[in-house]
Amino acid sequence: MARIIAVLVAALLALAIAGYLFYSGKEYSIRIPEAEIQQNLEKGLPITRQYLAIFELTLDNPRVDLRPDSGRIAAGLDLSLKIMAVDDSRTFSGTVDISGLPQYVAGKGEFYLEDLKIDLLALPDLPERQLERLRLVIEAALSEYYSRHPIYTLKRGKLRQLAARLALKEVSVDGDDLVLTLGKH
Repeated sequence: MARIIAVLVAALLALAIAGYLFYSGKEYSIRIPEAEIQQNLEKGLPITRQYLAIFELTLDNPRVDLRPDSGRIAAGLDLSLKIMAVDDSRTFSGTVDISGLPQYVAGKGEFYLEDLKIDLLALPDLPERQLERLRLVIEAALSEYYSRHPIYTLKRGKLRQLAARLALKEVSVDGDDLVLTLGKH
């Protein structure tokens, strides 16, 4: 019973803080370090998926770089691409670097990368004309991966982050931190 009361008090307090921030016009910021985003992206990797019955793509070793000048988050992954034919299969290894904009999904308290752009796709042993054909498969795989794997999830137990779920004003990049600004919209 005491636990239920404590949860209710915390929720009411979070609502009060969110209401105060919203109506007072003041702003409050939560900073999420790049290293914490890196840890979130490492969860669930490596991941292997098959596409069009002939491509098997494995993603692993994520890298993150916050870009303050553009507000974009740069992310890279090592990839292994296996092309399966009737009589032969070949595997190519390389890297892909993308950038995307952080997008907040309030109902889940999660941040995802959207508006993905491939900045670099390197599969050294694959001929250039085949690489361009495979670019669509790799783009689809990356879109799927980043739509299912949040770069950060607000922690339910932290009061400030609970308030962020209720009155999030802006998401930006400052140095090596993702900055969540709370306040009136």
